[in-house]
Amino acid sequence: MAARYDNRRRKLKTGEYQKENGDYLFRWTTRDGKRHTVGATTLEELRCKEEEIARDKADGIKESAKNILLNDIFSLWKATKRGLKANTYQSYVWCYEQYVWEDPVGQTPIQALKRSDLKRFYNRLYEDRHLKIGTIDNVHTVLHQVIQIAVDDDYIRKNISDNLLKELKQSHNIGEKHKRALTVPEQKLFLDFLKQETNQYNHWYNIFAVMLGTGMRVGECTGLRWEDIDLEKGIITVSHTLVYFDHNDKLDAKGKKCYFSINTPKKKLAEDRFQCRIM
Repeated sequence: MAARYDNRRRKLKTGEYQKENGDYLFRWTTRDGKRHTVGATTLEELRCKEEEIARDKADGIKESAKNILLNDIFSLWKATKRGLKANTYQSYVWCYEQYVWEDPVGQTPIQALKRSDLKRFYNRLYEDRHLKIGTIDNVHTVLHQVIQIAVDDDYIRKNISDNLLKELKQSHNIGEKHKRALTVPEQKLFLDFLKQETNQYNHWYNIFAVMLGTGMRVGECTGLRWEDIDLEKGIITVSHTLVYFDHNDKLDAKGKKCYFSINTPKKKLAEDRFQCRIM
């Protein structure tokens, strides 16, 4: 085959072409037999793209990823994710669909998505939508897992969201806020307030007394049954928790998607249960 040259008499490599308007093309065939074309306005730009194509080929990056959106990878994550408690899984799904799905980030092809795109996205959540850092942390958790799916399936080379939340905190001087527990006198004052029969909040006394006395979470406390409580031995056994979340397409008897369910406790201890002694 005779050598080809561009209009500046530079020799073109196999697969390189110059159009009549002076732009350049590179054509190649993938292992599946499909033909692909990429263009550029200069030969230098074209060869940079060729190098990137060669790196992707060497690393096994899928060519089809150019048409796969971040939202498509999220749908794959939803269908394959296991090992999360139902309420945690639903929380992650809600965070993504609430903040990422309709955002330009979610509708960006996974191969075109850059780290700077995610930085701008996190800044929008914090500066424009005024989300708390804890909420952004939840968004980041699921987003990082979704992007890792793309890495594992050879759509992209690396997880561009690594350490991104840490950078956000540093750039905005966001430190960890330590929650202050109520002192014993403050707890007593609070319970005495609830205990007053004329108080409109009197009906909350029992549940707050149990939580303050045992350290149980709200879901663990509200999920208690009488068989979990041994008044003679003064022991409460926590073996499950009450949660409220979206059941997707599963409706309850009243046609509602969101309703209460029983789940195991958040912390996995011996036999998935622990005991609190009633003082």
